[in-house]
Order: sequence, then C-alpha cells, then structure tokens
Amino acid sequence: MTLPLSDDVVENTSGASKGTRVREFVAKWLRYEGEDVPKRSTWPESLQRVHGYGLLAIVVFFFGLAVWSSVIARRFSLTFDYSFYGQAWYLIAHGHLDPFSTTVGAPYWHNAFELVLYPLAPLWYLWPHAVTLLWAQDAATAGCEAVLFIWMCELTALGLARHRLRSWSVLLPACGVVLLVVTPWTIWINSFDFHPDAIDLLVALLAAHAFWRGHARRGWCWVVVTLLCGVIGATYVAGVGISCALAGRQWRRIGAILVVVGLLWLVLLSHIGADHASGVYADLSKGTAFKNPSTNTLIRLIFEHPSRALSAIWSVRLDLYADVAGGGVIGLFSPWSFGIVVLVLLEDALTGSANFAEPYIQNSLPVVLLVPLGTVTICLALAAARRRWKRVLSVAIAVLAVANVTGWALVWSHRAEQKWLSVAPKAAATLQLTLDSVPTSDEVIASQGVIGRFAFRQWIYKLDHGPASTFPVHGHTVWFVITPYVGFETESGVSAMAQIGQLLDRDGASLVTHVNGVYVIKWRPPARTTTITFSSNPSIPAWTMPYVFRFRAPDAPPRQWHVSTNQPSDVVFGGVWSLPDGGWTATVRFASRGPVEVQVWDDSIDQLLAEKTFASTGGAVVTKSLTGRVENTALAGVYDGAAIFKFLPIEPAPGDTLDIRVDNLGRYVVSVYSLALAHANHDH
Repeated sequence: MTLPLSDDVVENTSGASKGTRVREFVAKWLRYEGEDVPKRSTWPESLQRVHGYGLLAIVVFFFGLAVWSSVIARRFSLTFDYSFYGQAWYLIAHGHLDPFSTTVGAPYWHNAFELVLYPLAPLWYLWPHAVTLLWAQDAATAGCEAVLFIWMCELTALGLARHRLRSWSVLLPACGVVLLVVTPWTIWINSFDFHPDAIDLLVALLAAHAFWRGHARRGWCWVVVTLLCGVIGATYVAGVGISCALAGRQWRRIGAILVVVGLLWLVLLSHIGADHASGVYADLSKGTAFKNPSTNTLIRLIFEHPSRALSAIWSVRLDLYADVAGGGVIGLFSPWSFGIVVLVLLEDALTGSANFAEPYIQNSLPVVLLVPLGTVTICLALAAARRRWKRVLSVAIAVLAVANVTGWALVWSHRAEQKWLSVAPKAAATLQLTLDSVPTSDEVIASQGVIGRFAFRQWIYKLDHGPASTFPVHGHTVWFVITPYVGFETESGVSAMAQIGQLLDRDGASLVTHVNGVYVIKWRPPARTTTITFSSNPSIPAWTMPYVFRFRAPDAPPRQWHVSTNQPSDVVFGGVWSLPDGGWTATVRFASRGPVEVQVWDDSIDQLLAEKTFASTGGAVVTKSLTGRVENTALAGVYDGAAIFKFLPIEPAPGDTLDIRVDNLGRYVVSVYSLALAHANHDH
C-alpha cells in the first residue's frame, strides 16, 4: 500500500475534492472557443501585402505624431491637464509614491485611480522632459491602431480561409487603415496635453482581441492591467464584456463575467473615493448637494432625474455624431466595437457639455478608433453574403467611409496648428528662459495656458479663477508666470492684468521680465506668510494692456507706472472685458496737458457704445468715469466646420466683449495709469 505524501492529496471518499470541484466549476464558466485564425504565412500574398503596408503607414503616422508632439512641447502649448499628470509623474519618479496634486488639491489617486503613471515613472531617467509623456501617448495611440488593423486583417484571413470572401475583400482592411490614420481627431486628441486614455485603451483592446482569439489566460492578464488603469479601465472592461456578450454564444459567458467584474471594480473605486467626476456632471447634480458625484451617486441621479439626462444627451447630439462619423457611423453597431463605444458616448453625453463630448477631447479616442473596426467588420460580413446586392453594398459603405473621413480631414487637419500652437515662438523663447532660471524647489503659480512645462516640482498652482482667489505659499520664493493673452487661457486677460498690478504692490515682489506677452514676477514673501490672496478690484495697470509698446519699468513704485505719449493717437487700447447684459461703468486714471477722449467699444459687433472728452488736468493725476448699457448680441455661426463636417464647439464666455480706448487729441503729454470696466446696475 502506498501512503500519501501529504494531506493535501487525500481525496474525499465521496468523489472529487472541494478544491477540484471549484476549479472545474470555474473552468466550465471560463471555457469557450475563440476564432482559429490561420497563420500569417498561409495568408494570400495580397493580404500579406496589405498587412505590411498598413503597419508601415501606422509607423509613419507614429513618427509624424511624435514630431508634432515635440513642436507642441517646445512651444509651451501644454496646459493645466498636463500639469496634473506631469507633476505626479515627476513626484513618483523622485520617490513620492503617494503624490499630492496641488493643482486639484487632493492626492493624485483620487482622480479616477489612474495608476498608469507608476510604470511610466522610469522614463523620467531616460529622458526627463515634458515631451516624454507625449511620446508615450503617441506610441499607445499607434499601438491601438496597430491592434485594430491586425484584427481587421485577421477577420479577412478567416473569411478567406473559410471560402466566404472573394479575393477583392483584402481591400476592406486597406480601407480600415485609411480610416484609422487619416482621421484628424487622433492628431487633435494627442495635441491636447497628456492623458492616459490611449494607454488604457491599448491594454483593453489587447484583452478584447485575446478573448476573440480564445486566449483566455492572456485576456485575463490584460483585464487585470486594464483594471489597474482605474475608473476608465473599469469602464473599458465592462465595455469589452458587453461586446463579448453580443458577439456570439461562445463569448456570452465570458462577457457576463467581464461586465460584472467591471461594475464591481467601479463600485469599489467609488467606495474608496477614487472616482470623483470633478464637477463634469453639473447638469445632473444641479439643485442637489452632490457637486462632485461619484459613480454610485451619478447612477442614482440618472434614475432620479431622467429628463435631465435626456436633455444633457440632446444638447451635445451633434458632437456625438462627429465622434462616430469619422470612422463610418455604421461601425457603431458592430458587436466588437459597440460595448466600449456606447459606454464612452454615454459618459460624454451625460455631461451635457461640449467640453467633454467634442471629437478632439481625449474621452473620444475609443470612439474614433473603434468605430473603424466596426465599419470594416460589417463590410466583411456583407462581402461574405451570397446576394450580390449585399456585396455591392459592402463596397459602397467602404468607399463612402473613406470619402467621409477624407472630408473630415480636409476640413479639420489644417486647423490643428491654429488651435493648439497658441503660443508664439518669441513668447515660447521667453518662457523657456524663465523655466531655465526657476529652481525646481521653488513654488510656481502660472497661467493655465502655459502651466504644463512648469509642472515638474512639488508646488505648482494655476491662475484661472479671476482676481478674487487665494493660493498657499510654500518656501522662501514664489514665481508668478502670467500670460494674459498668450496660450489657451481660461482666465480673462483683464483678470490676469489686475493680478499683475496687485502682485507688484506687495513687498518683496519684483518684475523679472515682461516681453512677448509674458510677465514673470518673483516674490519673496514676508516671514510666516502662508497664503496670498487677490482681491476683486477690477482695476488694471495701463502698462499691461496688450497694445502698449516700448514700455520699461521705471524705478518708481509700480503704482506710479504709466503709459505716455505726446502724439495724436491712441494711448492705450486692446483690453477685453466680458460683461453681461445691462449697465456698466468705465473708469480711467490719467494725467494730461490737453483734452483727452475716452471711448468704450463693443468689440463683439465693432460698435461705439459711449465716448466722452475730458479737459486738461494740468498734469495732475485724476480719476474719471463714464457709464452706459450693453445689450448682449447672439453670435452667428453656432456650429463650427463646413457642410456635414461640423460639430458644436465649446461655447464662448457669456456677454459681449468691451474695450476702453484712450485717445490723445493733440500734441500734448497724456499719461494713463490704470483702467477699469465693471458691471453696474443703473439706467443709461
């Protein structure tokens, strides 16, 4: 008789052990058959040629995207979103494994539990520059395109091997690579700072492709990685599950498990507070106590206020169309593209805002890339049909899809430079000199349009809340990098100029540079200073106006700085105040040796609203004002684009834009010190 080596191998006398039965039960639920794709060496030569040239096109696209990203970084066209991820990347690489984001005022992982930056941290030691994260994003985007294109080729090879497709069908994956590479939105999305969405999508696509092939273990490994990408990854896992459930009976069971796993992970992340939506669902939470709803709260709000959800979706319907149009709208209805795409579209639509539904926002990347897979899949299914009209329809859909994406590219590709390179080369050179001179140990408070390149430090804050705002103070030196009219700014130029004036009135503040629209102020705060607060005073220094040239800061206190001329011309102009409908009061502080004319213009419609001539002040500094009313004008051209290639852009700030102009009416010396324009309740 042979004795067992250990108790672990002693079987239950009533049959298989409990552990064995559990393993068999799990194996039964996970067992399924995927697609048996022929080896690439057995593919027809024409398909192998399409496969090779398609991958080459994607490689060329990647290098082009990488060059473009280098230009974006060099021109300082990196905004607040980059500063959030860039700061976390820098801190993780320097040993701060639980980095605190000063830009959002919370630990980094609270923002959707995006752990993808941790494996990217070693890249800092290979190339410690802002463009490194952009290149990682570009590589992930090209990787997504490669996975999807290979998938298209494998679908074609499968149909050819089963003698369901004719030889001409190899042109369909060729059309697919055109849809992936030609669409302008991949360039636009990758131009908008760095976001981990492309990396999240890549691992999710690898999981979906593995499940389609029947490689369960490989698929589950990619699912685990996808879940570590946080809330976005959990959404993608649930989307892959929906696609599996719709694709066929052999994937239905695994699809149900994936949906449950994705939802459970979302619930867990919501429970630990790692899925706050940062106020993007303001329409749904309006009138409630939930200003920053979690996933669980968001679902509750949808069921409690379904009319709000439907209204939000309807308000961005044209943006949703633009999201799916580039890849061929019909591709939305293919099982393997439907799951992730419909969840992403729903998430974007519920915001009710073009800020999150436009096709160039990072949220739209799965839609832009997965819809082409669906379009090619449907075309292949029609090409395999026996009826001739279906085969003709397959060709027609492919041709129309290629023509459609070409139209989108012709209308929008050339606009990328205008949209994303908003910092002029001279301003970028000034910002580079500033960045080189600011130690990484010092705190930086910068305008949101150029803050990205300054993010590699522990203390970084953005200026975009207007004059009435407060910032913490850390250390002995604080640098302010203010660009009122440079970069993609969310703060008005006059608010930024008012902050410049208030800063220079503080002890220890000095103006380091003010050229090319860049104002750099170095401040050494008094001992025991913990915060700095800007007041709501709307007055701006005249010397900061955008069309003031050859101004040099004198030795006098900043309050005495002014702009002077003795020529009959405009002294100052070009400030832009955005005011609501109603009354306003314009105030000018000046000195003159002759008559001075003050005008207020509505730049939105190029109309003079009011003008007044003031007599000589005899050289004394005085403050004068004039009043009026403005009726806001509805701007034409709500939709941006041409013909069918258009969408609803981000709405401009409400109110008309007003400008104060001070004119010297003769050859007298006129000096302007400050200006202000404020909303007022009065009748004109």
